[in-house]
Amino acid sequence: MADTSQPTVFDYASPTTWRIKFARIPKVEWFCTNVNIPGITLGEASYPTPMTDIGITGDKLTFETLTMTFLVDEELQNYRQLWDWLVGIGFPKSHSQFSNALTGGTSPTTVSPTAKGTTPSEKPLYDEATLIIYNSKNIAKVEVKFKDIFPTSLSGLNYAQDATDVDYFRADATFRFLYYEFETST
Repeated sequence: MADTSQPTVFDYASPTTWRIKFARIPKVEWFCTNVNIPGITLGEASYPTPMTDIGITGDKLTFETLTMTFLVDEELQNYRQLWDWLVGIGFPKSHSQFSNALTGGTSPTTVSPTAKGTTPSEKPLYDEATLIIYNSKNIAKVEVKFKDIFPTSLSGLNYAQDATDVDYFRADATFRFLYYEFETST
């Protein structure tokens, strides 16, 4: 019988060997410089007793947000893909912006059919994202799959004439999602 307490992998995870994929915003993925695996918290309950309250396990998970930073291309194409997605969800000018987001986004086949609280026609507002993590030999080993993901913020771009050195634009984006899960690549 094999001892399962002994490690079988002796290399450490590298923060530089990864790639993220979005079906809805493909021009963003090639320019990503930072991304996180969001933290997860399990709530807890308190069981009152006459002496002291006893902590017991909760039953609801809370996920932190997925955040990423990407370099902006000179024609703002990748920035605008994400901007269009946000504007389609928020439709600040007219209802047609929302309709365009529903019809112009990804096809419903690329979006999880389990989007909570949505009608089938609203599913194109969501996407699925995959964070691919490579090992030290650049072989994909782990995939983190984000279900029913949608953007919640996109940072601004500040132009300045008095810059002394070229510092290319980086934009930050924040996403919420239903949940994420790990899959081992073969």
